[in-house]
Amino acid sequence: MLGNKPLKHKKLEVISNETSEPVSLEAGVPVLEYRESVLSPFITIDLSIIDTGTASPSNDGSRGTVGILESIKLQSDEKFKLILEDQFKNRIDLSKDTDLKIGKTTYAQTSNRQSTVAIRVVSKEAYDNLLIENRMTDSYLGKGDAIVRKALDNLKTEKDFFADTTLNEIQFNGKNRYPFELCLNVQKVSVPEGIDSAGFLFWETSKGYHFRSLDKMFETTGKTIKKFVETGFGDQSITPGYNGKILKSNFLRINDSLKQFEEGAYNSELDLFDILGGQRKFQVIPRTSPTEGNGVIAGTSLPVLSKDNRDKPTAKFHTIKDDGQKIDPGRSLVDTILEPSFDVEKTKLQSQQNYRQKFGTSLNIVIDADLSLSAGDLIFCKFPQTAQKPTVTGSTKDSGIYMIADLCHYSTPTQAFTGLNLVRDSYGVK
Repeated sequence: MLGNKPLKHKKLEVISNETSEPVSLEAGVPVLEYRESVLSPFITIDLSIIDTGTASPSNDGSRGTVGILESIKLQSDEKFKLILEDQFKNRIDLSKDTDLKIGKTTYAQTSNRQSTVAIRVVSKEAYDNLLIENRMTDSYLGKGDAIVRKALDNLKTEKDFFADTTLNEIQFNGKNRYPFELCLNVQKVSVPEGIDSAGFLFWETSKGYHFRSLDKMFETTGKTIKKFVETGFGDQSITPGYNGKILKSNFLRINDSLKQFEEGAYNSELDLFDILGGQRKFQVIPRTSPTEGNGVIAGTSLPVLSKDNRDKPTAKFHTIKDDGQKIDPGRSLVDTILEPSFDVEKTKLQSQQNYRQKFGTSLNIVIDADLSLSAGDLIFCKFPQTAQKPTVTGSTKDSGIYMIADLCHYSTPTQAFTGLNLVRDSYGVK
């Protein structure tokens, strides 16, 4: 099987905080797990290391060697450099001084000649985000992607930034928030250009930072979408037209309609307090189906609620009627007070329903290690139809486009796989 080929560790180095000397770990890592998620603003990498006392030459004149903890101690936020390569020559290169740092170490000694060390590596920005000097203290005016860019500038990151432009300008007061915290706040009120559907995601991959519209993430136009097919372990061949096999799948579709109904996923009532008018305003904001033109879905049809309950609100949300009015330098308050940055009546409920909808169905699959994939990518999966027929065909309900919500590249000295947590919002194959 192709999956039996391990990842090549082109570089696995820890840089000492005391001497700035690198120590290579390439020969002593039995397990490496690299992770990305569209719900995480930084990457994590977990390594298990068998330390046999050969990491560095001993400096006591004995001509022997000592282990990694004896040579650099791993006592804090040491720099970490990583280059991985898969069997297809795809690479993850995080070898700059500004890419990664040690986040956590766990040490267990088994003898004087061997010990086990578990290391968690995180993006350097996970540390930078916590510094008081990097807090968001100003008032930020602009489109959502521009404000996220300013938050990344506060972190002084050198990584690339990929973003969808938002429709309107908005204004946020920093309020001494962490940069990542502000990014997560901005994503909830952001609406993309060309689609009347609120909700963005902010996350990091090996390629850089991303600020993307939930709906545009499910658009297929202009994207290279890899295709994988599940045929079972007995068939080792790859079906023509597909990039690889689904070696294992755990299809778990949980449609908790009662829970969704309780939380207002289908219809909600928004209770607004109008500061300027001094009155309470009650308004029912119905859930508008993306099939009617205000969004993008992965399949062909969304779950349908019965007519008895379809148009009845089940949750009430309370908020100030804040349309993001701007205080624009150079313009009077009278000129800007009636210019809303966003429609709170729509974005409050749209974003909440959109996040819930897009993660409505989840699926875990395992494929041969493929480092070209990233969290947020779309892939096409073909699953066999559950049926008693002479010829098994693909399922027209479960097959189709999915988004990679979480990703783990798993490697040992003998084999490597990529585990994917996939999500989608609808049924059917486009």
